[in-house]
Amino acid sequence: MKNFTRWSTKEIDPRSHAAFASAIELIGPDLYSVEERISEQSKAVDPGVEHYFEYAIGGSGKRLRPALALLSGGSTGRIVSDHVDLAVIVELIHIASLVHDDIMDGADRRRDRPTLNAKWGNSLTVLVGDVLFAHALRLSTKFSNSDVSRRIADAAADVCTGEILQTQRRFDLNLPLSEYYRMVQMKTGALFAVACELGAFLSGASPTVISALKNYGNKIGIAYQVLDDCIDLVGDEGMIGKTLGTDIACGKFTLPVLLLLQNSSPKERDELHALLLAEEGIAPEKLLELVTSRGALPAAVQAARALVDEAEAELVHVQQNRHAAALGSMTEYLRGVLDSLS
Repeated sequence: MKNFTRWSTKEIDPRSHAAFASAIELIGPDLYSVEERISEQSKAVDPGVEHYFEYAIGGSGKRLRPALALLSGGSTGRIVSDHVDLAVIVELIHIASLVHDDIMDGADRRRDRPTLNAKWGNSLTVLVGDVLFAHALRLSTKFSNSDVSRRIADAAADVCTGEILQTQRRFDLNLPLSEYYRMVQMKTGALFAVACELGAFLSGASPTVISALKNYGNKIGIAYQVLDDCIDLVGDEGMIGKTLGTDIACGKFTLPVLLLLQNSSPKERDELHALLLAEEGIAPEKLLELVTSRGALPAAVQAARALVDEAEAELVHVQQNRHAAALGSMTEYLRGVLDSLS
């Protein structure tokens, strides 16, 4: 592990950026349609809510979940309007979860601008998040097959349940890795999984292919959350564009910290317990030093990399075309980001 101070996206190999850009370029027109439809959604709510709704959906994220929904659709058939609708819905659910996350974490920046709670306070912001969830589920009822809206609702419920479970286990120094992964699968993996699963389902793919893409999305989602957990510890806040260090401050013991605790001697563990539970909290630079020097950060990166490899292996069940190759480019991109941390 390198002796770096703070990580930024400048560390990523340009070839990884190129892999991501090539995948996005392939679905460029469809992603543009997704952006247009997302922008239109603020007009579909009450005028009194429109301004807040518009602000919530106005941030420019990577749109990973919409991209995976479109690529899964293209890898198993032709991308149609239903795929665009699916992409819009999963992104709205994701945005709603971020709105609520920022309240719970006390974050004041997201995507290089103030969070809703920083601008308007927690009481109003939690209701905006509720409206986003409700609106996404309302949109999902427009699919002709009710199985689609049911799966979307299941995924949204998993996202919320995962957050509840994680909140229950804050400051839990004895959190098992199995429970950490279960919570991550629900709060992040579920939405990635349903984007890929339904992308294939809407194209009329076989059950085997649908299952493979669901597994692909699930593993990509969990790996992405582990990566995000690592960046929360080591990232350069100014370069990343959002509030970092909130996980530990709020008592969310993520994979690097759990591995640090697991691999420490009894004496070291007692010292860590005192630091992590101290009223003033552990100093970010001290924690960075510990997870780096004791190998916890590299171990977390390796765990995420293994998940990316497992996700890529699922693509063997998908007939090769340009969109399937682009799903492989997504794993190449994530692998490159993870490698830049090691």
